[in-house]
Amino acid sequence: MAAEAPAVPSPVSPGGGAPSVPAPKASPPAPSRRGVPASRLALVALAAMLALWPAFKLHLGPANELRVRFPAAGWPLAGQVSFTVEKDAPPVLRPLTPVEVEQVLGDGIPEGQQEVRVQLPRDARSAEVTLRPLADLTVEQVTWFPLRGAVVSGPGVRALPFEQHVNPDGSRTVSVARLRPGFWNVDVADVLFAVTVWAFFWLVLEARWGQGRAAAFARRQSGWARYALLPLLSWGAWWLIFFPGIISYDPLVQWEQLQTGRLEDWHPAFHTFWLWLVGGPFGSLAPVGALQAVLFATVLGKVLEELGHWRVPAWARWGVVAWVTLSPAVGSNVIAAWKDAPFTLMCLAVMLLVLRAERRGGLRVADAAWLGACLACITLLRHNGPALSVPVLVLCLWRYGDRRARGTMVSVMALLTFMVRGPGYALANVAPAPPVLKQVLLVHRLGAVSKDPQLPPEDARVLEELMPLEQWRKRYACLSVGPLVFGSPLQREKLAGRTLELADIAWRYAKRHPEQVWDQQVCVTRYVWAPEGDLYIGPFNGGGNTVDPNQVGVRPHSWFTPAQNFYEHVIFDSYGKHGLLRTLVWQPSSSLYAFVLGLVVVLWRQRSLGALLAVMTAVLNTLAWLLLSPNPDLRFLFPTVLLAPLLLALALAPRLRRGSDAVAKPGAPAAVEAR
Repeated sequence: MAAEAPAVPSPVSPGGGAPSVPAPKASPPAPSRRGVPASRLALVALAAMLALWPAFKLHLGPANELRVRFPAAGWPLAGQVSFTVEKDAPPVLRPLTPVEVEQVLGDGIPEGQQEVRVQLPRDARSAEVTLRPLADLTVEQVTWFPLRGAVVSGPGVRALPFEQHVNPDGSRTVSVARLRPGFWNVDVADVLFAVTVWAFFWLVLEARWGQGRAAAFARRQSGWARYALLPLLSWGAWWLIFFPGIISYDPLVQWEQLQTGRLEDWHPAFHTFWLWLVGGPFGSLAPVGALQAVLFATVLGKVLEELGHWRVPAWARWGVVAWVTLSPAVGSNVIAAWKDAPFTLMCLAVMLLVLRAERRGGLRVADAAWLGACLACITLLRHNGPALSVPVLVLCLWRYGDRRARGTMVSVMALLTFMVRGPGYALANVAPAPPVLKQVLLVHRLGAVSKDPQLPPEDARVLEELMPLEQWRKRYACLSVGPLVFGSPLQREKLAGRTLELADIAWRYAKRHPEQVWDQQVCVTRYVWAPEGDLYIGPFNGGGNTVDPNQVGVRPHSWFTPAQNFYEHVIFDSYGKHGLLRTLVWQPSSSLYAFVLGLVVVLWRQRSLGALLAVMTAVLNTLAWLLLSPNPDLRFLFPTVLLAPLLLALALAPRLRRGSDAVAKPGAPAAVEAR
């Protein structure tokens, strides 16, 4: 029997009746948070920026170029340069490097002339260049060109006064007494630094101590910005160290097309437009890598924020941040100027939009418009893009039932694709791709046919019309079609209209030697699935040079030379020898198997095809290169490399509840089932 507590006497009101209970004392109101005025925070941010600017000006930036212009010479040149930095210091003398005396014929140079571009310290005061043999050609112009960006203070870049004379040995010496613009002139890099650093500090201060709209905006962005910061710093360092970026043959050809105004769709003209839009105003390909680093960091941060709504553990999200920050395979591809970087960016954006739609229980109209734009870009950025975008579009139409969202997605994708390929290409006078582009895989098959000891005479005659048979056999390599197409005597114009004839030759060979066809396919796709295999990772030519040879004036100019050796050691030590380190860091196979593992676990845990739809672009991209790969290039599998760690993180998310109660309000976490 439970004991009862003794009764506690209650106060009774004077007039009798029910006891009254004294009201509890009200707690004092919490003091309202007083924010710092926005103007004061802006001034603090300005002071921080100004404190950092001298260090940025002094220690970051490539060397300037002394550009000497004269009539085009038909012979190789050599020479030396001397320059002074301090007013009374003795001049520094060194020979010109082979890169400095290469002919530069494009980049705004008038036809019939060329330039020699000599790299000198940015604080050089005077210079003297000797070129040999150059007695018969007169130097017409000398300029001092800052590679940090266009000068926005003072008179800017202009022709400098100089003196020249011919030496007894047939060389010509050019002397410039004063190099202008000077070191402390403000350039575009200074302006961008000032705006970016000030805005960063201001938003950070507003998020911590501010009030009002700016503070609210800053706090809303903090969810994804914290994930984006470290990758952005890492990729920014890659860009500065290997300035102007990773620039291979393809974007150099497109850059030359932009300079000449003769565009061709061999390399998708839509990507050529992208290079013009980003790099054209600056006259350089360098802004392409910088902007891509910002966009990749932004979208990746938003994907990781979305994974937080899916209840992915924080350690897994930060593990993804650590991997993409430290991975040289990711960093080098983010700052590369080839089309595969924006293509992968669109695949990452599709993943973000689909995951958001799955969490919300449906696709909203605004996200549908963005999704249609991303699918249009995937269609236009690669010639095999429709093989990815169209199936994803069909699956989205099947998956999401909102009519307005579906109509918006289809309309945006169709309209953008039509406007670019139709009026856009017509206005830019884009020439169609040559027949060899559509027949490049067939040419590779014919290379294997040429080595057949039982080659029928009629087939041999057809191959001989296109290229001498001994050249077919000499240049064929199962690994790559490149030697057969580039720099070869292949008569490309004779390929037009002969697709069926050549395909018939390849088909008859396949029936005679099916095992040889299989071996060729295994060889050319080995880099996709094998832990070890030949792999092209980019134009890492040594000495900090990440730009393929060209005559359009694109040269490597590191902003931070002391770090080049370390980064190159990281690249070459991890890539140079076959082994576990190269497999984990560079070979796409490790990412492919991690991708497959993550996808299987996600499908098992979620019991839904929505997660598969989120990474369908990477799945279809991998299948496309397993069937149609012409070369062992890492960039082809960049979507798989980037999305694999995200998929592994998503595999740790609890199951998403389906139904009407699963639809979350914007910004609210997803409803999940505990497992």
